[in-house]
Amino acid sequence: MDDLMDGVLTIEPTTESRNDTRGAILEAAVRILASRGYQKLTARGVAEEAGTNLALLNYHFGGKKGLLLAIYDRLERQRFERQTSLYADDEEPLSAKWRQAVEYYRRDLDDGFVRVHHELLAQGFADEALADRAIQRIVNWCAMLTQVADRYLPDMGVDVPAAMLVPAFTAFWYGMEQQHLIGVPESSSPYFELLDAIGDWLEQREEQAGGANEG
Repeated sequence: MDDLMDGVLTIEPTTESRNDTRGAILEAAVRILASRGYQKLTARGVAEEAGTNLALLNYHFGGKKGLLLAIYDRLERQRFERQTSLYADDEEPLSAKWRQAVEYYRRDLDDGFVRVHHELLAQGFADEALADRAIQRIVNWCAMLTQVADRYLPDMGVDVPAAMLVPAFTAFWYGMEQQHLIGVPESSSPYFELLDAIGDWLEQREEQAGGANEG
């Protein structure tokens, strides 16, 4: 289901969040983080945005920290399931999956998810529970991407161990996100051009591998 609503990130509706107070509070907090950032996120402001009261926010989440953890868990689960489903499709080559992943990134950047993620990540510098969430996120994604690399790259003639390649790729992606968030222009850091070039390179390697197999 699309996460866009009037260009602002929303939490994908579930049985829990469709019409209840807890879901309304989560969605209100995400809207504030995506559009105004952590400094503008207050428990009282979230309650007002959600059309509820502070007592109910404390009841459902135990305060602001519990709310942040709930946001992290919900949004991360949605994105991880989306990406897992993408790579589980055996019918499409890796180059097509790469281009779809880049399109997902563009959407996540536009609708505010990337900002929400980095706002929460930054709070982990001083909060152990949020840091643990961030670490687990990195571990989970690296494990998934390592499986993808082990599955596809050897047939393309790439012999760099996935266990070394994936952490470097992860660091690159985080750095790219940070530059996009602060507004570094494409003319100075042509990341999208690079992402497109990687897709072209993958496609070329796939074609070469296919020709070699036919021969």
